Amino acid sequence: MKAKRLRIPDDKVDLTPMIDIVFLLLIYFMVTTTIVKEEADLGVKLPSSMAAPPDTPLPEQHYIDILLDGTVMLNGVPTDNPGSIHLPNLTRTLNQLKLSSDRAGLKTLVIIQPDPDTYQQSVVNVLNALKSVGIHSISFGEGG
Repeated sequence: MKAKRLRIPDDKVDLTPMIDIVFLLLIYFMVTTTIVKEEADLGVKLPSSMAAPPDTPLPEQHYIDILLDGTVMLNGVPTDNPGSIHLPNLTRTLNQLKLSSDRAGLKTLVIIQPDPDTYQQSVVNVLNALKSVGIHSISFGEGG
C-alpha cells in the first residue's frame, strides 16, 4: 500500500515591499542631502594644460640621488658622509646654486630621487637642507 505524501507548498518571499522601502530611502536621502557646489580650498595648485609663453625661462633643475647606504649625491657627485644628519656640504652647495639661479632670474627646481629601500630619515635630512637654503620647488623622481 502506498502512503500519500503530504505536499508542502514552496515558501515564496515577496520582495515588493522591500524594494519600495529601498526606493523611499533613496528618495529621502537624495532630498535631504545638501549639495556642495564649491570644493574646499586645500591650497594645492594643479598643473594647467595651457602652454607657457615662449619667453618664459625654464627652471634650473638639479638632481639629488639618495643611495641605499644614505649617500647623498648632487647631480651625480657625492656630497656628505652617509651618516651625516645636517649635510653641511650639500647645504653649502645648494645655497651657491640658488644664489646663482636667483642672479640669473631662474627658478631653482630640485628633483629628489631616493633609492626605493633607503631610510626615510635620509630623505628628511635632504628636505631639511633644502628648507634651510630656501628652495621650495621640490619634486620626487624614481631612484634606483
